[in-house]
Amino acid sequence: MMAGFIAAVLVVGLASAPLLWRVYQDRRQERADIVRAEANTALFRALGGESLVAVEVQAPLLWAPGRVVLSAPSDWQSLLTPAWSGVAEHVPAGYELVVKPVAPVPMAPVEHVELPRAA
Repeated sequence: MMAGFIAAVLVVGLASAPLLWRVYQDRRQERADIVRAEANTALFRALGGESLVAVEVQAPLLWAPGRVVLSAPSDWQSLLTPAWSGVAEHVPAGYELVVKPVAPVPMAPVEHVELPRAA
């Protein structure tokens, strides 16, 4: 009788644990999407319209806080100052605000190689 009860508890646990984990993950991602929407609205208001500043939100993990990352191309880095000051008010507790300017990627010089002629 006790073995049957233990087996039933294990079967129910193995079936419900992944479902409960998925519900937790979905709620965590939904909260991150809400934070992204609020940050995007604050950015829109701070800059007076659409801009080249990108907002990325990473949901918090059990061991790390969530992140709100603002980035802009190297030519538009002057937009980051009014952007982060407007967005900082809307970042909730448990999230970090990261301002990341994107540096231009240096291009390697292309060597001129003489190709053999086809016959």
